[in-house]
Order: sequence, then C-alpha cells, then structure tokens
Amino acid sequence: MNRTAYIANTILINALRFVLALVFSFSGFVKAVDPMGTVYKLADYAEAFGMSGHPGLLWVGAWMLIIMEYVMGVSLFFGLYRRFYLWLMIAFLGVLTPLTLLLALTNPISDCGCFGDAVVLTNWQTFGKNVLLLLMAVVVLRNHRRICRVISERMQWLIFVYALGSIVLFMDYNLRHLPSLDFRPYAIGTNIAGAMTVPENAPQDEYETLFVLEKEGVQRSFTFDNYPDSTWHFVRRESRLVRKGYVPPITDFHLVSLDGEDVTWEVLEYPGYTFLMVARDLSRTDEGMLDVVNDLCDYARVGGHPFYMVTSSDAGAVARWTERTGAAYPYLQADEIQLKTMIRSNLGLVLLKDSVVVGKWSSSDLPRDEQLSGPVEHNAALDVTSRDLWARRMSVMLWMFFPLLLLLVVDKAKGA
Repeated sequence: MNRTAYIANTILINALRFVLALVFSFSGFVKAVDPMGTVYKLADYAEAFGMSGHPGLLWVGAWMLIIMEYVMGVSLFFGLYRRFYLWLMIAFLGVLTPLTLLLALTNPISDCGCFGDAVVLTNWQTFGKNVLLLLMAVVVLRNHRRICRVISERMQWLIFVYALGSIVLFMDYNLRHLPSLDFRPYAIGTNIAGAMTVPENAPQDEYETLFVLEKEGVQRSFTFDNYPDSTWHFVRRESRLVRKGYVPPITDFHLVSLDGEDVTWEVLEYPGYTFLMVARDLSRTDEGMLDVVNDLCDYARVGGHPFYMVTSSDAGAVARWTERTGAAYPYLQADEIQLKTMIRSNLGLVLLKDSVVVGKWSSSDLPRDEQLSGPVEHNAALDVTSRDLWARRMSVMLWMFFPLLLLLVVDKAKGA
C-alpha cells in the first residue's frame, strides 16, 4: 500500500472510531441525565418479553448500561485500551442488534430508548443504526493499530477514572434532584395548553380506501385506481393509514377530580399560578415530607393560588393517606405514565403560570417554610429564570467535559 492510500485509510479508520466513540458516549450521557427514564424503559422491555422486572435488577441493569456505554465511548475517543473496548462494543452490539430486530418485527414498544428522550428513533431506525455501528466496530477492530492515541499511556488511567467517577456522580445527582437537562414534553418553559393543541393548518392523517375482493376463492385488496372487472366479488372495505398527520407534543395530560369530573382545562386556563404537588404512589410517599407539603399549601392559599395533590393512586389510597396524615388539600387523579413524564420524583412540585411550566422541584429541593414569603413572582426559591436554566446546563457541560479537556492539555504540555 502506497503512502497516500495508507494515510487515507488511517484517516478513515480514525473517523469511524470517533463516530463510534461519540455515539456511545452521547448515548450513555443522555441516559445518565435521566436514569429513572432508563429504568422505566427497561421495565417496558421486561413487560414486552413477558418477564417480571424486579425493581432491584432494573436499577442495576440501568446503571450498568449507562456506565458501560459512556466509559466505552470516552475510552475509545481517547484511544484507551483500544482492542478491549472494541471487542466489548462488538459483543454489546452483537446482543443488541438481534434484540432490536425482534423489536422492529414485533413492535411491542414504540422506541428502544437508546438515546433517552433526547433523540427518539423508531425500532427499524434503531436496528439500522445498530447494524451500521456493528459493521463500523468490526472494521475499526481489524485496523485497530491505526487508531491514533489522543492521550499518552501515562495519563490514560486518569481519563478512565474520571469518566467512570463523573458518570456515576452525574447519575446520582440527577436521581436526587431532577434531570439537569429535560428533554421531555413537560420541560420548564412548556405551555401545556399550547402543546396539546393542533394548529389550524396542521397536516391531518391521510387514509387510503382499500376494497377486499374475491375471485375463485382468492382474496386481494384493490384501490380505486386498480379496481378490477366484475368477475371479482366484493367482500369488504378497509381504510389504511398512508401518512401520519400532526401529533401534538402532549397528548396525555388529563386531570380528574375524585368524583370523576374532568378538570383539565379548568386547571390549565386558570389565570395565574397553580401549584401541582405530584405524588404518583401515595403508599410510597414519605410522610416525613408532610410538613413541607402543608407549608407549600398554606403559602399558595395565602397568595390566592390553587394547590392540588395530583396522584395516580385510587380513591381508597387517597382516603387512607388523608386519614393517616390529616391532609386537607384537594386531590386530582392522573395517569401514572403522565405523572412519570411530568416529573421523575414521586413527590415533586410542578408550578404553572397561565398553563406554562415555570418551575419543577424534586422532594429533595422543595422550598421550605423559611423560604416561603412574599408573592411568588418575587420569591427567589420559586423564581426559575432562563438564566438559571442556562447556568445549570453550562455547569453540567463544564463538570462532565472540561476536566477531560484539561487532562488532555496537561498531557500535551508534559509531552512537549
């Protein structure tokens, strides 16, 4: 092989290597943003294949999946332990590719969740992605000696340790608080009413009419354009969806009072602030937080703002909770999946203003009594600005990636 071909081949191998590294590290990172979402997705997998998803095993599986993907991606990017991580990627994809083919053929769940809620792929798109990544990993492994190191051997252990430690701490932070980057439909700044509305000129579902006809015991489907002669006998008419119309970002937001009345639009159209304290499962809600909830309820009422406890628990569970705690706030019921999507914390606060989500807090971050004074719009504990959100996102990026860049700079400086 001449020098030009060798250089071109080396560039190609390293380009494929960087694509693999970025895909795996991105996949692990966006899952780590929302570890609960990964647990829920694994539970969907278990249910789809008729297995009982034990909570402990789901948690272990989610953590192992996230750590493995992120560390493999970062390590391959820097050129650490090249053959080991390439073989590990091939084994990983060797398991996932047949699994995603089965998902594509049977379609038990709508998407695999391989990129969390950041990028949603169909099952066939996921299968195609995995086939492509598997082929790329095989090609790179066959030419692994051409992978250029980004960092020296003396520093590679620091890259590995930081990648492992940072992703674990990042997951733990997002579990104790809320996802630091929210890719779901109920992110801060979302107008729920607007996200539920179909625009006037939005594309509608398009259907094609099919005629099922029979001739000599054989049935076939025909359209208007290829309708056959009278020797075929009519059996039935069917409709087939040929083009999906506009689907609003939020389709499942429904709130119902305990007596069965739909109060969704009553809540959304309220002119001002509305406090929604979300407790999906009251039987698993920490009663030690009762004083905090009551303080928030009192604060909302003093300010003239509605306060609701929103739960997917049934009326019996609500009655038992009220009897044990003496809670006096009104309850609303909603679908469990809707509440999981709204806020990951089993006890968490969603603050609305004119149907817009202006703030969300996990049970760890709920404002305490000493922070609750003055009107909502001037309360520092309840005022989440766009600057706050931008600062939060930048801190995540700096925390996760700046030290890796710093290690690279130090390594190059020592090698100069």
